[in-house]
Amino acid sequence: MTAAGFFSFLEPFFQQLAKFKTWIPKRGKNKESQRSDKYITWGLGIENPFYLSSKFSVDQPSITINGHQITHNHSWPVKYSIVKTNKFGTSITYFDSVIFYGNYSDSEFNHTFQIPIGADYQLEVFNYYKYQSTGKIQIIQNRGKSIFEQYCQIN
Repeated sequence: MTAAGFFSFLEPFFQQLAKFKTWIPKRGKNKESQRSDKYITWGLGIENPFYLSSKFSVDQPSITINGHQITHNHSWPVKYSIVKTNKFGTSITYFDSVIFYGNYSDSEFNHTFQIPIGADYQLEVFNYYKYQSTGKIQIIQNRGKSIFEQYCQIN
């Protein structure tokens, strides 16, 4: 048995990952080009099943997430939650969550969260300790502007 034959079961997964080559940020980008990118990329595995975005403020009672995801198994879940962590990061308060199963590589998923107006929110992505999941996501306030764009304008 050759090495290529042994790992051939991973080939479909890597073919799908090749579609998202453009998601990987290139080194040496200047700040202006990074600020124009509206999507947040994430990658999760068994050893790192959580992703927390940077903190953002909400001035509308709802926000929407749009994105794509790839999972190793087409039936595996990925959970997206709006959370707040305490000052030391030892406690998490969940405000709203949604679970998407399987791949959304060709089509985009979206969900609107109903949350109170406030500051210091974060998006948490959790893959339930499954093998491998990758994706990109955009957080939009309902007036149409990306939260990432607002964050970059402030900083």
